Amino acid sequence: MTPPEVLAYVKATAAMLELPLDDARAERVAGHLTLSAALAKALDAYPLAPDIEPAEVYCPAPFVSGGDGLRWP
Repeated sequence: MTPPEVLAYVKATAAMLELPLDDARAERVAGHLTLSAALAKALDAYPLAPDIEPAEVYCPAPFVSGGDGLRWP
């Protein structure tokens, strides 16, 4: 996407979500989105061997209810 297209996407998405977004903030969000897309593209292009395993899925430990509130088990 070109920078004007990214900015239009950010403004349209903000309007759809009813988020107040002035022009300066929309420009910054578009810049961060462009940077994130470039980083994702670089990571996706990195060659990995077929035997490389993905990381495990993070599963947080459940909280145990105590008499005085929640605490770690």
